[in-house]
Amino acid sequence: MGYGRVGSLVGSALARAGDKMVVIETSDDSLDKARLDGAEVFNGNAAEPQILGAANLAGARRLFVTIPEPFEAGQVVQQARAANPALDILARAHSDAAVEHLKGLGATLVVSGEREIAERMVERARGKTPLT
Repeated sequence: MGYGRVGSLVGSALARAGDKMVVIETSDDSLDKARLDGAEVFNGNAAEPQILGAANLAGARRLFVTIPEPFEAGQVVQQARAANPALDILARAHSDAAVEHLKGLGATLVVSGEREIAERMVERARGKTPLT
């Protein structure tokens, strides 16, 4: 998991719940923020096999792939699936093509931001969600 716009929101929620987490990130500021949230951190690109391998995916239960670029995210998903076939891999995407790409490489769930926003708005319009 990176610790940018999406990853830091996921990480903050995990930290509040007391969950352990490992963060792979290239930005020093994001690494500092992740450390403050109690994460074990690795400085580097998660798509690089040696960096991803250091995160011990074989012993992990879940992986959040918050990388916005679909090719790079796909490299992470593919390597993670190979390292741990039972791993729950949650990824983000910005297009239907990226959703299909990441699912095809082994992501368990791929969330498209625009689709999620639209669904939440429709739910609210239909009175299915409380005001927030």
